[in-house]
Amino acid sequence: MQIIIEGPDATGKSTLAEKVYKKYGMKQIIHSTSKTRNDYHYHADLLDYCEDCVFERFHIGEMVYPQIYGREGKLSDNDFFALNKKIVDNHAMMIILYTSDLSVLEDRLIERGELNYLEEIDQQNKFFMKEAYILGVYEDMLLKCVDISQPGAYEELDKWIDLHYGEVTPNIAYRNLCRDLVNKGHVMETKNIRGNTKELCNYSFIITNIEDPVLSLKTAECNYNYLAGEILWYWSSRNDLDFISKFSNMWAKVSDDGKSCNSAYGFLLKEKYGFNQIEKIIELLKVDPYSRRAVMNINVPNENVIETKDEPCTICLIYQIRDNRLHCTCVMRSNDLTYGLRNDLGFFLTLQRYIANRLDVGYGTYTHFAASIHVYDKDYEFAKKVATGTLDSRKERLDVDNLLANEDLLIDYVDNSWVNREEFTRLLSDKLIIREV
Repeated sequence: MQIIIEGPDATGKSTLAEKVYKKYGMKQIIHSTSKTRNDYHYHADLLDYCEDCVFERFHIGEMVYPQIYGREGKLSDNDFFALNKKIVDNHAMMIILYTSDLSVLEDRLIERGELNYLEEIDQQNKFFMKEAYILGVYEDMLLKCVDISQPGAYEELDKWIDLHYGEVTPNIAYRNLCRDLVNKGHVMETKNIRGNTKELCNYSFIITNIEDPVLSLKTAECNYNYLAGEILWYWSSRNDLDFISKFSNMWAKVSDDGKSCNSAYGFLLKEKYGFNQIEKIIELLKVDPYSRRAVMNINVPNENVIETKDEPCTICLIYQIRDNRLHCTCVMRSNDLTYGLRNDLGFFLTLQRYIANRLDVGYGTYTHFAASIHVYDKDYEFAKKVATGTLDSRKERLDVDNLLANEDLLIDYVDNSWVNREEFTRLLSDKLIIREV
């Protein structure tokens, strides 16, 4: 994790840098000054090669101080915006300190015997506030602007850092997985019609922020139309091929009887075993919030395991309430990077959020473990594109809460009024289920 601290002199940057350095056991504090190189490559190299570091002053200072002290700046506007993109791409934390009440800094300067410096700091403060406003356009930037003159400002900042330090979203976890598969995966030659695979065995990742349960990476190209259909199919406890084949012909290829699907998670969780596993787990955790029995089983002993074309990839989902937050652990026998995982994550995280809301607890972590996680030859270039790409998000999002709120209407449309996928997407847009953010 990288933490960047910017702001006028006397706002507490050095104190904060030392504090987070010690608190999180970071590797070093790097302090940029007028004597450091401060050009684009200087800042880009720090972002590329200095992990777990605190940067006390960074590229914003190079946009501020030259204007105040009349020296030539070492960053162009294009350099500045390119560095902002790298900060977003690194998921670095950006903290800008400022004050709306200059008397706070005046008191500090009196203590230091530097009151004659106040006018310069006033100028710095105004410029940093302007730059903070510019950075506000980056919706994916982990940005916190702190008015230190407000009561409890530093305490609020401490909580924000605690909340976001080391944060992993679905987008970050997926890109990291692609990087690991591309760089560390081993090639497994197979006779599978899909070709050879590049595989990681016994691989796991943890998502710490499930507020947005759907992958929104531009490079990941998640098909919102299909995912909406799959989640509706699961949520309605069905396993019929008629419904899901309207969204993809993949399921028809793996159906054993041409009518139903073995891996319909909703049917397996709600219907197949004569009771609703989701409701039973909710009931269990209400009775015993610290229970270690909250397990939903999906893959169970199957005498047709050799013959079947559709053996469920997921073994089980395990739920725990700790610190008043619901955590989920997913255990899988096998996971395809491109088709399976992108869609599975959307459903599993939506389900975790749903159960947490029913239990009136917070959202905890999601841990994903797969005995084999792999990418087929035909999809390897896709994995490379994600691995080497940025964390830029699409403008559109799939609002799963709104999707489920319109469940009955949408299922009725698929069953009785279906035209094609394009018309279904239009309906999702009309209901603001797929919408720009």
